[in-house]
Amino acid sequence: MNTHTTPPPDGPEDANREDVAPPLASLMGFGGLIPFFVCAGAAHSGVAPWAGLALIICGVYGAVILSFIGAVHWGLAMQADRSQRWFIWSVVPALCAWPPIVFLDTRTALLALVPGFLLCWSVDRHAAEAGLIPAWYMRLRHMLTLGASMGLAAASLAPPPFPHG
Repeated sequence: MNTHTTPPPDGPEDANREDVAPPLASLMGFGGLIPFFVCAGAAHSGVAPWAGLALIICGVYGAVILSFIGAVHWGLAMQADRSQRWFIWSVVPALCAWPPIVFLDTRTALLALVPGFLLCWSVDRHAAEAGLIPAWYMRLRHMLTLGASMGLAAASLAPPPFPHG
C-alpha cells in the first residue's frame, strides 16, 4: 500500500508560498470590487434616481475602502517590530477620503478618490519592498487598486443623472 500522498494544488505548501494570496483573501478582495462596478453600471443606466444614488454610494464606498486600506497598517503597527510611525500613516487614507466626499460634487469626488488609491498602493509597494507586508498582499493590491480606480473613474464619467435646464 502506498502511504505517500500528493497534496492538492492548493494544499499547505501553496498556502505557505509568500506570493500566493490565501483563497479567502482573494475572494474577499475581488468581491470588494463588485460594488464599484455595480455602481458604475447603475450610474450609466440612464434611470435618474438610481444613477444619482449610485454615484453617491460609489463615493461613500470608495472612502470606506480607502479607510480600510489604511487600517491594515494600524493593525500591522501593533506588532512589536514595526515602527510606531505606521500608526500615523494608517489614518492618512481616511483623512484623504473624507474631504472629497463632503466638499466636492459627486462625480468630481469619485475622481478625487483615485489618487488616494494610488498613493496607498505606492506606500504599500514600499512597505512590501521593505518586507513589512507579505508579497501576496502586494500582488493582490496591484489588481484591487486597478479595479477600484477603474470603477471610480467609470462612474465619474456617467452623464449627469439630473440634467439641468
